[in-house]
Amino acid sequence: MEPPRVNPIGLLESPEGFTASPRRFSRPLRLLAGALLAIFVVATVVSSVVSLGRYCLTTDAADARMLHRPRSR
Repeated sequence: MEPPRVNPIGLLESPEGFTASPRRFSRPLRLLAGALLAIFVVATVVSSVVSLGRYCLTTDAADARMLHRPRSR
């Protein structure tokens, strides 16, 4: 019996008469993986937006308080 092999390109080559059942994950496991991925993406986007928003709200590019002001007489 000859086992399946992977060719140099990365494709699986199965010998004649070799049958293998495909690997499948259950629907609940796929839903859990999708939910975890969605939570990760949402947390990444939300934390980036909040961080950028705080930075933009706390920095003032037109802050002229330190410039010399002539005193009025």
